[in-house]
Amino acid sequence: MNDDYDDEQTHRWDQDMVDVDSDGGDDPMENPQEVLNECLEKFSTPDYIMEPGIFSQLKRYFQAGGNPEQVIELLSQNYKAVAQMANLVAEWLILGGVNVTEVQAMVENHLKDMILKTFDPKKADTIFTEEGETPAWLTEMIEHPTWRSLIYRLAEEYPDCLMLNFTIKLISDAGFQREITSISTAAQQIEVFSRVLKTSISNFLESSDDWQSSVEECAKMVCHGQHTYVYSQVLLQVLSLESKGGSKVKRLAQEITKCAQQSGHDVTPIIMALNGAAFYPQANQALSSMIS
Repeated sequence: MNDDYDDEQTHRWDQDMVDVDSDGGDDPMENPQEVLNECLEKFSTPDYIMEPGIFSQLKRYFQAGGNPEQVIELLSQNYKAVAQMANLVAEWLILGGVNVTEVQAMVENHLKDMILKTFDPKKADTIFTEEGETPAWLTEMIEHPTWRSLIYRLAEEYPDCLMLNFTIKLISDAGFQREITSISTAAQQIEVFSRVLKTSISNFLESSDDWQSSVEECAKMVCHGQHTYVYSQVLLQVLSLESKGGSKVKRLAQEITKCAQQSGHDVTPIIMALNGAAFYPQANQALSSMIS
């Protein structure tokens, strides 16, 4: 929605063409005719010139002996300018008196809904295969609350998507871990989980009135799996021995245990191991029966 778009696009085109020229060749075992057919099929899709993988496909096409005139004709004929039309409509709305912030929210929310409907985790994972590094647009994307909230929702729905898990780590590295305390996908990465757990414990220690909400939020994350529960309870056990705040941490650990039991998880062996009951077999057996 600004005049700098064309300059930025031209710069990216020039830069990416330089990168294409400097790269080595692709797999020499590829059948040239199959490569040409595959590339031409992609070039025939609407607005393919706007796709992030356009330069890698152009490189494959030309290395396979493709005709420059044919690819230019296909890309230009199938250019529908959907993104530019959206920008034009947005500019008309602004000229018509609608607030810029409202227009931006309208566009972002519609795009967000479309992504949620059409997101393909397998295609998302190919982004890193094609780019070879963290795309610049992804780093810019996580700076905006709208797109971070989109990543959180997608991560809940597709916990095995590598691209989303990596993006969650980027968000955590950027200092937004307070936003992902309820994201179960954080439990799959020890570095991210540790930061989120630290934030959650801090929220509990600092809260006075709404401590129950902090406990529920923390317990939901800790009880995500056996490994997260053991890891968290061992950490809380160590912290509970501290003179400052140790009693509150102990209470947090007990509330998490209560939550786990109410959810149907048998955490008795972990409780007994942490309190040292294993050194007293008879007492251990009796207590385990009572707690279970």
